[in-house]
Amino acid sequence: MYAEVMIVTNTFFNYTVLAFANKIGWIENQKRYLFLSALTAGVITVVFSHSLFAIFLSFFVMISIAFWKKRSQIIKAIILTLLASVFAGGLLTAIAPLYDNSGNLFMIINFALIATGGLYFLTKNVLHLNIANSERELLYSSNVTLFGVSQELTLFIDSGNVCTEPLSNDPVHFVAAEMLQEILPYELFKAISEWEFEGSASLDKIPKEYVSKLRLIPIATIQKHKTWVIGIKYDQWLVDGQPLPKGYIVMTKAKEKFPHEADGILQSSSYFHLKKRSVG
Repeated sequence: MYAEVMIVTNTFFNYTVLAFANKIGWIENQKRYLFLSALTAGVITVVFSHSLFAIFLSFFVMISIAFWKKRSQIIKAIILTLLASVFAGGLLTAIAPLYDNSGNLFMIINFALIATGGLYFLTKNVLHLNIANSERELLYSSNVTLFGVSQELTLFIDSGNVCTEPLSNDPVHFVAAEMLQEILPYELFKAISEWEFEGSASLDKIPKEYVSKLRLIPIATIQKHKTWVIGIKYDQWLVDGQPLPKGYIVMTKAKEKFPHEADGILQSSSYFHLKKRSVG
C-alpha cells in the first residue's frame, strides 16, 4: 500500500511540474503525454528509490515521453521543468521543519499538495504578469464567422477575463452587441438581446433551431453578483490570421467600456495561444 501511495504522489508531483513547463513555455503538448510521462517517472523513482542513476533516468524518461512531439522545444522544456522542480524543492525545504513530528505518509502527501499549490499559484501569477506587461501589444484585428456570416472586429485581450464555459472549459470572449447585429440571424439577435436571467437559467425563449449553438454561462458581475449569460459558439475566429481555439461569444451592451475603443475583449488565454503561434 505504501508503494502505491508513493507512486500516486510522485505522479501527481511530476504532472504538476510538467504542466507548469507546458503552460509557461507555450509548448501546448497534449495532457495525456504529460500524464503518461509523470506516471512512468513516478514508477521508476519508487521502484529504484535507492539508485541515484534511477533519479536521473526517470527525469530524462519523463521529459522524453512528455515532449517527444515537441522536439524543437525540448531544451526549453528541460529548463522550465528544472526551474519548477527547484522552486518546489525550495518551498518544501522551507516548510520541512513544520513536519518533524509527522508520519512519513502524512508528510509526503502534504508535501505533494503544497508543492502543487505553489506551482499553480506561480503559474497563474507569471501568466498574469506576462499579459499585464504586454498590454500595448494586445490590440488585434480579427475576422469572426457566426452562422456562416463573417465580420471584422478589433479586439483587446483582457488579463482579467478568465471566464470559461463550465462543461467544456472553453474560453468565453465578450463582444459588443452592435458589432454582431449584422451577422446574427435577426430572430436570434432579438431573442438574446431581450433575454434576462430571472432566478433560473433557461433557453426556452430562444428559437429552437439555434439552441444547439448556445450555452448558458455563469459569470460574476463587477458588483460580485453571480448571474447567467448566453454564449454563442462561433464557427471560426481568425485573429491576426491565426485561428482561435473553439469557444463562445457573449454579447454585451457596453462597447464604450472596452479599452482602446475595441469591439470586444478576448479571454486571457488567447494571448498565450497567439504568442505561441507567432513564435512556433
